[in-house]
Amino acid sequence: MRGALLLAGLILALTACSGGGETTEEAPSLLAGVDGGAYIALGDSVAAGSGASDPNETSYRALVLEALVDEVGAGVRPTSLAEGGATSQSLIDTQLDDAVALVSGGDVALVTLTIGGNDLQEYSSDPACVADPGHLDCPLEEGLLEVERRLDEIMSRLREAAPDAVIVAQLYPNLFSGTGHELTSQAETAFGLLNGVIAGVAGRHDVLLADPRDEFANQGQHLTHLVDDVPDAHPNDAGHEVIAAAFLEVLGLVD
Repeated sequence: MRGALLLAGLILALTACSGGGETTEEAPSLLAGVDGGAYIALGDSVAAGSGASDPNETSYRALVLEALVDEVGAGVRPTSLAEGGATSQSLIDTQLDDAVALVSGGDVALVTLTIGGNDLQEYSSDPACVADPGHLDCPLEEGLLEVERRLDEIMSRLREAAPDAVIVAQLYPNLFSGTGHELTSQAETAFGLLNGVIAGVAGRHDVLLADPRDEFANQGQHLTHLVDDVPDAHPNDAGHEVIAAAFLEVLGLVD
């Protein structure tokens, strides 16, 4: 099972880079019929705007909202349920019921989702995982089976409540890439496995994928706060702009 999950994760992480083309074409046709409606942002600190100089202006959700208003009109009603430190389980516990209630009304322009990164935190103190997250001695793969189950609950409940809504989940870039951080290669492996799970679940529920990974490759020193005097792995304004561009690309809202 461990080997199968590892292989599946790597395959899905790779196909997510090229597989978005088929679904990207569908989103603009859905948005073309939208006239206002709710924009609901779900997820962790990245979705909440951490690292941005002004979460209400320069975060990825703020930039997506701005483009969405330009596309479908000023009637868009933004609601952010995202919370710093959120995991897939805490999203179920504190965000999902409210999100389902909101989308059940049917007047939904967009749902964005960034979740799963904090689920990796519990493995950061495990010596085997610090050495190699893909090693058999690291329990990450078993943990990702639980993340997969929780992501399936999140996406299935959203899709059941809003069968025609445009839902976009974010794949995680390696925020450490290019910073010289000692855990850069380990982060690449861990995020790769997580992204494989996210992509697989999204595919089962007609959820689109925003993929900023290529733009972050070797650019973490410019797109995060990791090389600041007080290091912080969250995206800076430039990083949030890159993430927003990935969402807007899959939505067909890039000029």
